[in-house]
Amino acid sequence: MLTIAGSDSGGGSGLQADLRTFAAQSVHGVCALTVVSSQNTEEFRSALAIPAPVVRSQIEAVLDDFDVKVAKTGLLYSEENIRLISEMADVGLLPPLVVDPVIVNRHGEPLYEASTIELIRRDLIPKALVITPNHLEAMHLLGTELDEDIEALSDAALRLAAMGPTVVVLTGGRRAAPTMIDVGAYNGEVVLLEVERCSTNNVRGTGDTFSAAIAGGL
Repeated sequence: MLTIAGSDSGGGSGLQADLRTFAAQSVHGVCALTVVSSQNTEEFRSALAIPAPVVRSQIEAVLDDFDVKVAKTGLLYSEENIRLISEMADVGLLPPLVVDPVIVNRHGEPLYEASTIELIRRDLIPKALVITPNHLEAMHLLGTELDEDIEALSDAALRLAAMGPTVVVLTGGRRAAPTMIDVGAYNGEVVLLEVERCSTNNVRGTGDTFSAAIAGGL
């Protein structure tokens, strides 16, 4: 299992969360680092993107030695890295992809300019087996406001699926409701996954952990 993602110095999200999740599933995880970040539970201080040739070298090194069945992407951080993953997937150099778009930070603020989000939408999303956007990321990918009612979320999941991924899981953890509903879209059908809200302070890296769990399960 390969994760292509950034490093969180606080250990709560990113590559660190992915590898912990793989281990919990008894899946051996390998990695390619895309960005080194300085952050903790309170703030994001700085980040340094890893050059695309170095990211490619990491990916090739693990694929040459390990029987990697699935790869997942997290924060790619630069247009060069987004293009790299898209191009490698396009020519069959990567295993099936689970794409966690990571377009916004945990405060809901965009991490990319509009042109970079368009690059993700046009070049990366269609290469994915599964994508796992949250509500805000879905809005950025669709370029429109998005209500939180089930009908609107179901329509959004189908519209995201029309961009090319085989499966969409639109996560609903940001909804202010006693139950959480993830909306899945596959083959033109919508599936609702509803669970009770869990009261916890351990909310760092939830999107990373969720997408990593899907990838590990595959």
